[in-house]
Amino acid sequence: MKIEVSRRSLLVVLASILFFAPTSFAQVSSDAAQTVAVIGTGSVGSALGPRFAQLGYKVIYGSRQPHRADVKELVARTGPRAQAMSTLEAGNKADLIVLAVPWLAAESVVKGMGDLDGKIIIDVINPLRRADDGLLEMAVDTSAAEHIQAWAPEARVVKAFSTMGSKIMADPSALGGPVSVALASDDDDALQEVRQIAERMGYPTVDVGPLRHARHLEGMIVLMVVPAMEERGQDGWEYYFRPRSDAK
Repeated sequence: MKIEVSRRSLLVVLASILFFAPTSFAQVSSDAAQTVAVIGTGSVGSALGPRFAQLGYKVIYGSRQPHRADVKELVARTGPRAQAMSTLEAGNKADLIVLAVPWLAAESVVKGMGDLDGKIIIDVINPLRRADDGLLEMAVDTSAAEHIQAWAPEARVVKAFSTMGSKIMADPSALGGPVSVALASDDDDALQEVRQIAERMGYPTVDVGPLRHARHLEGMIVLMVVPAMEERGQDGWEYYFRPRSDAK
């Protein structure tokens, strides 16, 4: 069966992959508030940035064009302490980095951010490409997360928020039921910090182990977008990992 997908439909699907919730989240105290650099201002960055601000974090957007009108609008929507600046400046000022750029730009972005030693990088990227049958497939043999760790070997990379669409990133209650955030990392302390952030945002979480397991999380998106790419969006889903009642 030959699958035909309009360019517009494909762009919408991919934007949702790369990618206002209630304000009743536990907040970081203003005295201890960390700075989060959200690198990328597309559907993912514009969904997650305001969520961090609602938790009390200072949000800095990293952009190639920080003075662009839509970036200014995003900054205003995020809150009075939000800013936008170059990717290098944002990365230098941040304690925590959310990497939300297209896969093809990821290497140059990571290598262009300077010293990332000791910083937590939340990798939200899914490295996908179009397969011969018109659906999507993985564009790498390992994972985006493992590549990022190789490009910034002293950073603390955590795969997270990559198995959901940007609508759920913006509002975890959008579907009327829970949607999970799955996390993978070789740094347990970093994973636990990101896990706490996700749970304060309203998501149940699951620790799937080392960073090499990120490749399986990224592959989940290949499956999740099939209904949309076959123009049967009514059959779509998001992922929820139900806890085992018999777990000890």
